[in-house]
Amino acid sequence: MADIALAPYTNADLALTEALETDADVMRELGGPIARAELPRIHARRLDDPWYFKVVDAGSGEALGTIGIWEKDLDGATLHETGWMVLPRFQGRRVASRALALLIERVRADPRFESMHAFPPVTNAPSNALCRKFGFALLGARDFVYAGRTLHCNHWALATPSPGSPGSRRSPA
Repeated sequence: MADIALAPYTNADLALTEALETDADVMRELGGPIARAELPRIHARRLDDPWYFKVVDAGSGEALGTIGIWEKDLDGATLHETGWMVLPRFQGRRVASRALALLIERVRADPRFESMHAFPPVTNAPSNALCRKFGFALLGARDFVYAGRTLHCNHWALATPSPGSPGSRRSPA
C-alpha cells in the first residue's frame, strides 16, 4: 500500500460497513458487533453525510476502512465528532493515522469547523494514541451510550481554525 486517500462514501459501500460493523475485533472497544438489522439505517445515515468517507488505497482503490466527522449534540451544544474504523487486515499499518491527517487537513480548510472532538473508549489505546499524536486535548472522561451500550470514553478536542485565522496551527506530520 503506497498511500491512502479519502473517497466519498457511496451506496456501493454497504459491504464495507457490514465488514466493519459486524466484525468482533473492529467493534471490540464499542461493545461488540452491531446487529445486521441495523446496517441499512447506518448505511443510509452515512450516504446522507458529505463528511463521511471511505479510506482507500490510493493506488488500487481498495477499501481499507472509514472515517468521518458529523454533528453531535452534547450537553446542549453542537460539536463536530470524528471517528474511524479500519479493516483488521490493514490495522497496524498507519491507515487510521494517515486518514485522520487527511481529514484534519480538509476540516481546517472549511471555516464551518472550529474544532473536532473524538470520544474513544478509555480502553482503546490505539485511538487514544492517535488523539495525542495529532494534538487533541484531553478534556476528561464520561459515559456515552453507543448502539444501546454504555461506554466509558475519553473526550478529546482539537482546535481546527482555517489556515491564517487567529489561533490556527499546523497539524503534526
